Parts: sequence; structure tokens; C-alpha cells
Amino acid sequence: MSDSPLPEYVDTRKIFQQHAVITGTVALARLDRFRGLLASDAGSVRVELEFFDDESGQHIISGKLRAEVEVLCQRCLEPIGIVLHDDIKLALLKDESKSAMLNPELDPWICADTKLELATMVEEQLMLCMPIVSFHESADCNSALSQSNSGMLVDDDNVAASENPFAVLKSLQTKDRTN
Repeated sequence: MSDSPLPEYVDTRKIFQQHAVITGTVALARLDRFRGLLASDAGSVRVELEFFDDESGQHIISGKLRAEVEVLCQRCLEPIGIVLHDDIKLALLKDESKSAMLNPELDPWICADTKLELATMVEEQLMLCMPIVSFHESADCNSALSQSNSGMLVDDDNVAASENPFAVLKSLQTKDRTN
């Protein structure tokens, strides 16, 4: 794939007639909504998109994307690198009403005018392929968590040695029984 930047937009009237293939990258810093899910916005997304009409005349966008991103581990809240990849298979629609008639293997992409913003489409696909939970696979993640919370861990010996706040209630209860 090319390392050149993906165009900001394409003209839908021309791109499908040309049966064009576009390859390039989108900087993660350009993707405002997706950037909020990341620990760092350094890096880019590699994208390859093919624009064509199927047998029924439906505009199809097919392709792949791949990105190496850094998110926060849900166990220790430290950064972790993950690889996102997705196969794109979209049908370009002018309005949502035609989405019910789509082939089940296609996802709808609504574009009311002739200007298709590629970064927005890539951003949406990235958000859809994000894992629900990300965490380190190694056992080091749990030990880092124990070390960072060591001041918060409860020592059972100290709890037994200190006075139980309910001991006073227990003594009152036993006094009532003796009277």
C-alpha cells in the first residue's frame, strides 16, 4: 500500500465510473472521534479502497484497513499496542430507506450528496472494529496493578488487631440479654 495521504474526499459521480482503486494513509490525529478512544494519536491507518458497481448497479466500496494503535489496558490503565484490521464491504446509499433491500453481506453507507469524505468513513470503520476490552496478555499486568495499589491493599493481621467498630454493638446486645 502507498504511504501517501488518502484524499479528503472523492466525487461519487466519477469514482464509481472509473472503477478506481485508492490506497493511502490517514493520520490518527485527523480522526477526532476515534482519537478519544486512544492513549496516543501517533501513527496512521493504511487504507485500500475499491469503488465499483455490482451487477444490479449498486455502488460498492470494498477494501481493507490496518492500523497499529495504542489504547489503555483495562486492568492496569497502562498503554498497550493493538493492531486493528477490517475488511470493508459498503453499499453507498443516498438515504436510509433503501438499506432494507441490501444484500446481507453489505453494510450501508449514507451519502446524500456527491462528496464522499473518506476519513469519516475510515474513522467509522475503525470504531466498529475496536475490541470491547483491551488488556495485556502477560501476567506482568496483574503484578503492576498490585504494586500500584499496594497502599490500598488491606492487611488481614492489622484488621484483626484493630478494634472492630461493631464490637460495641455486640457488647450492648449481650448486656441486654443478661438483664
